[in-house]
Amino acid sequence: MAGLEAALVRRSQDLRLLQQHACGRDLVVISRISAGLPLAKGAYDPVLWIETTEVTEADIQETLEDLWLAVTPAPPMSGNALP
Repeated sequence: MAGLEAALVRRSQDLRLLQQHACGRDLVVISRISAGLPLAKGAYDPVLWIETTEVTEADIQETLEDLWLAVTPAPPMSGNALP
């Protein structure tokens, strides 16, 4: 029992350290990995959305490029390419 309690104390210390230094988005990714959940498939996963009414030109161009990339067919894989 003492070994489990010591492991829990170490884990709690590690999590507190991560919370102090990681941004919110990284914490979501770390949480999903540690829970065995699949990682989000890009910046447009609703779990990672940060709602705001502020729009900048940089947001618009990057979003348009990502959307076009999402609908562009992938090139065929050659026989020696990794999956």
